[in-house]
Amino acid sequence: MRDWLTTKRLTRRAVTPAPLGVIAVHASLCCALGGSAPAAPNAQGLDEWRQLVTLTCVDCHGGARAEGGVDLARALAAPEAHVELWTQALANVEGGVMPPEGALEPADRREFRTGLLAALAVDTNDPGRPTLRRLSRGQLANTLRDLFGVSVPVEHYLPEDAAGYGFDTTGDTLFVTPLTFEQWFEVVDATLEAVRADPVAYARLVPDVVDRESTRARLSALLERTFRRPPSDAEVDLRVALVRSELTQGAREPEAFLAAVRASLLAPSFLYRVERDHPEATAPWPLEDHELAVRLAYFLWGAPPDDTLRAAAGAGELHATLEQHVERMLADPRSRWLATDFAAQWLGFSELAHVTPDVRRFSEFNEGLRRSMRAEAEAFFDDLVHADRSVLECLDSDYAFLDARLARHYGIAGVDHDDVRRVALTDRRRGGVLGMAAVLTVTSQPLRTSPVTRGRWLLERLFAAPPPPPPPNVTQLPEDDRGGDGLTLRARLERHRADPSCAACHARMDPYGLALEPYDGIGRWRNEVEGAPIDAAVTLPGAQAVDGPVALKAHLRARPERFVRGLTEHLFVYAIGRPPDLADRPGLDALIEAAAREDYRFSALIRGITRLRAFTHRRNPRPTEAQAGEVSRGPGDGPLPR
Repeated sequence: MRDWLTTKRLTRRAVTPAPLGVIAVHASLCCALGGSAPAAPNAQGLDEWRQLVTLTCVDCHGGARAEGGVDLARALAAPEAHVELWTQALANVEGGVMPPEGALEPADRREFRTGLLAALAVDTNDPGRPTLRRLSRGQLANTLRDLFGVSVPVEHYLPEDAAGYGFDTTGDTLFVTPLTFEQWFEVVDATLEAVRADPVAYARLVPDVVDRESTRARLSALLERTFRRPPSDAEVDLRVALVRSELTQGAREPEAFLAAVRASLLAPSFLYRVERDHPEATAPWPLEDHELAVRLAYFLWGAPPDDTLRAAAGAGELHATLEQHVERMLADPRSRWLATDFAAQWLGFSELAHVTPDVRRFSEFNEGLRRSMRAEAEAFFDDLVHADRSVLECLDSDYAFLDARLARHYGIAGVDHDDVRRVALTDRRRGGVLGMAAVLTVTSQPLRTSPVTRGRWLLERLFAAPPPPPPPNVTQLPEDDRGGDGLTLRARLERHRADPSCAACHARMDPYGLALEPYDGIGRWRNEVEGAPIDAAVTLPGAQAVDGPVALKAHLRARPERFVRGLTEHLFVYAIGRPPDLADRPGLDALIEAAAREDYRFSALIRGITRLRAFTHRRNPRPTEAQAGEVSRGPGDGPLPR
C-alpha cells in the first residue's frame, strides 16, 4: 500500500459513511470466467469502499470547491445516479491517473472496483449486447476467397471501414449507406467474373446439369457456407425458384445458377454476422454453436469457420470443446490475421501506408524501407502468436525481425539476408514495439518527431487509457523542430504546458514521448538535434524517473499490469465488437490473474477472452437499447434484399 494512504488510514479518525440510500447489492458479483464466485461485498465491505473513496478522493473532489467540478462526496450519497462519473473515476484509478499522490496498490484498486460494482448494483452476469456487425472489408475479401478460391481486390471497390474504439470490427461504426450497398454489388459481380475466369473455381461452384435436384443440393451446400449456418428450407426454396425463373426467361443454365449465387452474396445473412434473438427469453442464453463458431473464426482468422469448426458446431459440441479449437486455430497459419489485422490496428502500423515523411529531411525513407518496417512488425507479432510467447515481450525483447535494409537503418551489423528473419539483439535500444521503426514513424510528423503523439499513442494503445481530446483553439507546436527561436522541442513543450488548460493532459503524455526522443522521425537512433544533445530524462506519472528508451522499457516490463490490462481490453473490443463496461470488469480481472500464472502467454489471454460470458452468451435488447436503435443501419437505408 502506498505510504501516503497508510498514513491517512492510521492517523485519520474513522470516517462516517455517507448515506447510500437503498443499495441493491447484486448477488452475482462474480468471476465471469465460469469459476467459483467470490462473495459479494456485504454492508461492511461497502463501508470500507466508502472509506477508501473518502481517503483517496474526497479531499480534492468534494464540497463547494471540488476540483474540476467533480464532486465525489455528492456522488457517494447516490452512486446509481452518477454511473458515468463513477465509471470515469474507476478508469482514472485503474490507469494510475488518480489519486495524484500516486497509483493505488493492486489490493486497493481491487477494493475500489469491487465496492463500486456493488454500490452500483452491476449485474456481472450480463454479457452485454454488441451492435449487429457486418463483414469488414478485409473479412469480406477473406470470406470470398474461402468460398470460391479466388482473390478479389475488394479494396478497389470499397473504402476503408471506419474504426470505433480502435478497430474496424466495432458494430457501432460499421455503417451501411446506399452507396456502400451499390459498391457491394460491384464486389459481387467482380467475384463472379473471377469465378468464370477460373476453370477450377467454376467447376466447383456450378453443377454440370442445372435440374431441380442438383440445383437444390448444390445451393443448400453453398448456403450453409455462405450464411455460416444451416439454411432453412424456405431460404433454399427461394433460390431454387430464382434459378427456375431465370431459365424460364431464357437464361443459360450456368448463368441461371449464378444468378442465385449472386442473390445469396447480397443477402443480409452473408453480409452481416447475424445472431438470432430469443424474444421469449428473460435471461441471457448461450450462443448457438454456429454463431459461436462465427465469432471465434472471425476473431482469430478474419474468415468463416472451416470444416472442422462447422462440424463441431453442427454436432452441438463447440461450447464443450471451445478451448481445443482455440489452440488448434492459433497454431494454424491463418492466425497470422492477428498480426496483419489486429496488431496492425492496435499498434497503429496499419497507418504506415498513409504516412509520408518529408524526403528532404528523411532522404533514407523509401517504399522499400516502408515495406521492411511493416514486415518487421507483422513478423514480430506473428511469432508471438505461433511461438506462444509472453506478451511482455511486446515491451522489451532480446530479438527483432530484420532484413538487411532495416538492419542498416538501425545500425545493426551482420544481417545480409533480404527477407525478414529473427535476429538476436545485444543492443537493447531495439527489441519490443517501442523500438520499431513502423511505430516510431507513424507517431511522428513529416519534419520531426512528436513527443505528444508518441505519449498519447503509448497511453491509448498500450494502456487503453487515452487522454481527453485537446481543448478548442489550442496552440499548435511548429511543424519543424529546427525553428529559429533556438528552443529545443522539449523547451517548446514546457512552454506549451504553461497553459493551465493543457498542463494536466500533457503531464500524462509528454514524459513517455520525451523518453523516446532519441529515435528520430523514421526510427533511427540519434544523440542530438542541430548540435544540441537530446535530454531523454523524464519523471513519469507516479514520480518514477527514467532516462531514455531502454530505461522506459525496463520500467514498463517491471510493472506489467497496466500493459496487460490494456492489451486485454483491446482484444476484447476486437473480438466482441464493443468496449468493456463495468459488468465485464470482474471477468477481465480474473482473466488477467489467470494469465499471470502462465507468464502472460498470448494463448492465455485468447483463451480467457473466449471464456468470457460476453463472448459466449447473448441477451435480448433492453427497452432503452431498442429505443436508441442498435442495428448498424445508416439513416435512409432501405430494406436489404433477401
